[in-house]
Amino acid sequence: MCLKLSVLLLGLSISYTLARRLPITLKTDDKIQKLHSESLVLAEVHQDTSTKCFSFYNPQLNQITAQYEVDYDSCISAYETSSKQVENCYKSARENIETSAFQSCSALYACNLASNAYNAFDCASTTAAEDAKIFYAISANATDAAIKSKSDYLRVDTTRNVCVSNAERNYVEDTSKVYGLLNSCLLGNDNIPVPTPDFTDSTANEFTTEFTTEFTTEFTTESTYKE
Repeated sequence: MCLKLSVLLLGLSISYTLARRLPITLKTDDKIQKLHSESLVLAEVHQDTSTKCFSFYNPQLNQITAQYEVDYDSCISAYETSSKQVENCYKSARENIETSAFQSCSALYACNLASNAYNAFDCASTTAAEDAKIFYAISANATDAAIKSKSDYLRVDTTRNVCVSNAERNYVEDTSKVYGLLNSCLLGNDNIPVPTPDFTDSTANEFTTEFTTEFTTEFTTESTYKE
C-alpha cells in the first residue's frame, strides 16, 4: 500500500512540477501550490482512499497542464506571426525613407566633385534646397508611419495578453476544480465517477484563431503604409 501511495504521490508531484514551469502569475502559482499541499496532506491522512483517488484524478491534472502549454504556445505563436506581419507591412516604407535619404546625401556630397569652388558652392546651394523639401517629406511620412505602426503593435500586444490571460484562467479554474474533486475523494465524501471530465476545449484556442485572422486581414488592408 505504501509503495502504491508513493508512486501516486510521485505522479502528483510530477504534475505539479510541470505546472511550476508554466509562465503563470505569482498569484496563480500560490493558489495552485496551496491546493497541491492540501492534497498531499489529505493523502497522508486518508491512505485508504489515496490509491483510487490519485489514479483517477492525476491523469486529469496532467491533461490540464498539457492543454495549458498548448494554449500558451498558440498565443505566443500567433503573437510572433502578427508581429512579423506588422514588420512586413511597413518594410517598403522603411526602404523608401532609406533610399530617399541616401540619394539626397549622395547628391549633396557629389557637389564637392565640381571643377571649381563656385560650381561646388552653387551645386550645394541648389541641392540643399531640394534636399530640405525631401527631408521634410521624409519627416512627415515617418511621423505618420510611426503613429500607425505603434497602434498596430499595441493591438498585437493587447491581443496576446488577452489570449494568455484566458489560457491562465482556464488552467486555474480547471485545476482548482479537479483538486477540489480530488480532495473530496480523499476525504471519502464522493464516489469516483466513471466518465473523465473533458478539459481539452479551451477558449484560448478561440483567441488565437481570432488573433491570427483579425491581424492578417487588417495588416493587408487598413494598416498598409501609404506615402
